Amino acid sequence: MWIKARSYQGRILVVDQEDWCRQFLSQVIKLIGIAEFKLVTSVDEALEALEESPFDLLITDLHLPEHTRLLESCRQRFPAMRFILMTPQRAQVHHWIYVEQVEVVIKPLSLDEIARKIRSAIQQKHRHQVEEDLRRLRQGAFRI
Repeated sequence: MWIKARSYQGRILVVDQEDWCRQFLSQVIKLIGIAEFKLVTSVDEALEALEESPFDLLITDLHLPEHTRLLESCRQRFPAMRFILMTPQRAQVHHWIYVEQVEVVIKPLSLDEIARKIRSAIQQKHRHQVEEDLRRLRQGAFRI
């Protein structure tokens, strides 16, 4: 299901099996004015959505079956993508907390915390894109 909100540059993919969580995140994303986001319930649906077009941010639960396959696929195909991983326990985040583009939130979700992390992830993604564009421009300018 695609949902349009107020204009803000950023595309978010939310993957969670729980209806309440998807709805909560949908409301938070609308509140902060993200232009496009998609809500799905499984890794297979997420991978299909990613085949259609890339996203700036993936929000998913570490209890989702096959979440590791989804995260590894995204990191491989979209190195600049940002991630917010949800878990009910800190102990479950193991090696993901050491990946630069990953933020972890503990369930139950806090409105302020998740909104802050979504905004921050989108800003970081765009900052990275601008830096890459500038790097390419510099390389092109020195070739002339």
